[in-house]
Amino acid sequence: MMMLPDKKFTDFIDQNGLFERNGTLLAAVSGGMDSVLMVHLLLSSGYKFAIAHCNFQLRGHEADADQAFCKQLAQQCKVPFHTINFDTQNYATANKISIQMAARDLRYQWFEQIRLQHNYTAIALAHHQNDAIETILLNLVRGTGIAGLHGILPKNGWLVRPLLFLSRQK
Repeated sequence: MMMLPDKKFTDFIDQNGLFERNGTLLAAVSGGMDSVLMVHLLLSSGYKFAIAHCNFQLRGHEADADQAFCKQLAQQCKVPFHTINFDTQNYATANKISIQMAARDLRYQWFEQIRLQHNYTAIALAHHQNDAIETILLNLVRGTGIAGLHGILPKNGWLVRPLLFLSRQK
């Protein structure tokens, strides 16, 4: 049986002041390994949270299966579930932006709307150290200068990243 890094998780949250223990989080869950791990860590550490899942309707049955999986995960954890289907392709075309930027815009706008509607204290995203390194490299390539060297911050407004203490071992 795999041991979850509960203590490191809660220590990272406390050391970085990500959110208060008595708050209720909105956990952004894609259905992938990182976000599912975050859900299990939140649950095993005793945090109150809800799950939010976006279906960008870009991967057909796979996207629908992820959405169903996330709903089932929320039911198993006995937490509220929020989901939405986006017409990502049309949004990208209408705004003359890439699919990735469209998905990002739609996702963050919706997360903030749900956070406000339900008074969640923060939005938890499942980024880890490897994502932070990737962001720094991307920023260097784009020439963002010193400001781009911080990568992904553990806390940025209402957005928190409680998995940044983890790295994915290849």
